Amino acid sequence: MDFRQELIQIVEKSGAHPGWGVKHCYRVFHLAKELSNHLTLDEEVLYASAMLHDTGKYPVYAIKNIDHALRSKGVAANLLQQMMFSPNKLPKVLDAVENHMYYSEPGRSDEAVYIRESDILDNLGNIGLMRLFSLVGQDELIQSPEDALDRARLFADALPNKVSTKAGKRLALKRREETLRFLAGIKRQTAEFAWI
Repeated sequence: MDFRQELIQIVEKSGAHPGWGVKHCYRVFHLAKELSNHLTLDEEVLYASAMLHDTGKYPVYAIKNIDHALRSKGVAANLLQQMMFSPNKLPKVLDAVENHMYYSEPGRSDEAVYIRESDILDNLGNIGLMRLFSLVGQDELIQSPEDALDRARLFADALPNKVSTKAGKRLALKRREETLRFLAGIKRQTAEFAWI
């Protein structure tokens, strides 16, 4: 079986919420490729990093009180070694997985930088809003629609500043505007959020 198909099956069998599952991983991979199209990056490293970056939060692999990025790094190391993934490429994947979160500094490789940026960008704009609202009641930080709106505001304010590449910054501003338009519309239609 092709390693890409194997990684898809791993995510599909992990109990991942759809907001963090295979389609999120595909978006991160494809956006990383799109944003870095002016560079020659290792596509296998990008793909493995994108597919495994959130494994530490999936029910099959999660450990309570362990940061999911660190847990994902350990899971990725074990899975990829079992799959006989190139030992020369493994450090780049682990760097990208460990440093994919917006609160982390970017990793050392270009692949790690673009995986992080793509993951951040998937939390903004229309797709980010869809993900937030799909997580209501499923995430400890998003127990109500009001929590999702608060998180959308926080992301719109903070996440564009976490993106460092030119292409990423342009897209972050566009997606921030999408988020702000949505929030303004909801505010108008709910008596300034009173009827949510």
